[in-house]
Formats: sequence, C-alpha cells, structure tokens
Amino acid sequence: MRANLRIVALVLGMVTVVLLGGTTAASATDPTSHRGTVTSSAPYLMPLEPYAGYQPQSTCRRTPKPGVLLLADWLVARGGGYGPISRSCSGSSTSEHKESRAFDWLLDASSETDQALAAALLDELFAPDDTGAPHALARRMGIMYIIWDDTMYASYDGFVAKRYLSSSCRTRRTCSPTLRHRDHLHVSLTRQGAKGATSWYVAQPSA
Repeated sequence: MRANLRIVALVLGMVTVVLLGGTTAASATDPTSHRGTVTSSAPYLMPLEPYAGYQPQSTCRRTPKPGVLLLADWLVARGGGYGPISRSCSGSSTSEHKESRAFDWLLDASSETDQALAAALLDELFAPDDTGAPHALARRMGIMYIIWDDTMYASYDGFVAKRYLSSSCRTRRTCSPTLRHRDHLHVSLTRQGAKGATSWYVAQPSA
C-alpha cells in the first residue's frame, strides 16, 4: 500500500513540474507581462520595501558605497560591461552619479544579445514574488529608476515604461546613443539601496 502511495505521489509530482514548467514558458513569451519569473520571498528576513520616491542628488560623493558596488558586480556577472559609477561634481546638472549611487551597465541596444540581456533583467526585476507583490526584486534592491533604450522605468511611477528623451536632446534623431541610453542601461539607487541597507543586499551571503 505504501509503495503504491509513493508511486502516486511521484507521478503527481512529475505532472506538477511539467505543468509549472509549461506555465512559466508561456508567460515568458509575453515581453510585457513580467510574469515569466517569480521571485521567492523565502531568503528575506526584512519586509518588502515600499515603492521609493524620487531622491535627487544633493551632495557630492566620489566613493561608491557597498550596495551600488554589489549591484554592479551582480549585473556584469550576467553579461555586458562595467560602466561608470562616480562622476565629476562640476557643472550645474544633477545626477545620482555625482553621489556615486548610479551604475551604467554597458549594453548595446543594436545587439540582439544585449537586448535579450536587458529584457531578462527587466522581467526579473519587475516580476511579482511568490506572495503576489509586484516589482519585488526592484523594490528590494532599492532601485529608484532605470533608463534603457529611450525608455524610463521609475519606482515613483510604479515602474510603468515611459518614453524618455534627455533634456540635452532636441530630438531622438539628433541625440547621441549615450544620451538616449542605447549604449548602456542606467540604474539609479535610493540612498538606502546604495548603502546596501535594503533587503536584497542584507540577504546576500557574506564574502
């Protein structure tokens, strides 16, 4: 009798794996759904962070803090290149780079491979977790906004994709690939994220 129960449980388990695998694959085919990946809430002892508001640069800090360095390494490990974090404080424009809490992940929007890398990242960041909370990983990382390929995703707008044009550009046609964020994916972190004080960073294993 016990042997028969084990066989039934094994078959049910196999069916469940197949069904879940099929569901995940189907969801992944919809690039706008961000449901292809479901992040687990299990590793996190800290509660999920709320959506971050806009925190503009207000000081000059040339030394990157632990959070932005950890995020930069995590991104480059997926592919792409290591771009700048810090920027000179000269000039009147504001930028989170001047507070060393932004990272430019070097990707080429004209490359299918790099487009796939960016799409996979956005899917993972904006997917719900296993409790149904939306944009879970982005919130846990303290991401304030992302700009990539003429598009901006801001926490304070619920990470809704919006067309982006730099204030330094009159039109996209005359704007450089850098200002259009077609040669890099820009990530700005909150101050807590940059410090590594939000839940994703706290949950990472110690080096």
